[in-house]
Amino acid sequence: MASPSPENSLHLWRSRAIDAFASAEASIDLLLRKANLPSKGDLLSARIERLRKAKPSAGWPEERKNKLNQILVELAALLPLRNDIVHAPMIVRTDRDQAIACFANPTLQCEFSRFTREVPAPRLQALAGKASYLAKALEAV
Repeated sequence: MASPSPENSLHLWRSRAIDAFASAEASIDLLLRKANLPSKGDLLSARIERLRKAKPSAGWPEERKNKLNQILVELAALLPLRNDIVHAPMIVRTDRDQAIACFANPTLQCEFSRFTREVPAPRLQALAGKASYLAKALEAV
């Protein structure tokens, strides 16, 4: 079986990262419901912050809450990159035989310039792995 082309590998890792972020988001919504906290269709960053600000309780001992907060901090640090890979089309360019995913998030553009995030395949693969790890950690909390 032939290995996927470098461009197809980028699409694969992007898809896996998006799926992992979606799993993490579903876990956050479930945790909010269990804590009787509304999610109100807020942005993911607001829901993460609402969970972080929740006080430990009988159903959520302090040790478990601290672990949750650590996971949430790590996830929040990835949100700018998540926003780009979710909300921007991916353009693939090649640099010295290396495929690089380029994302130009439309919310970061103006009439004079645009911000483009460039992610080589190994880093996109690492992001997918990290997001998947965090999603599983949230499920286990």
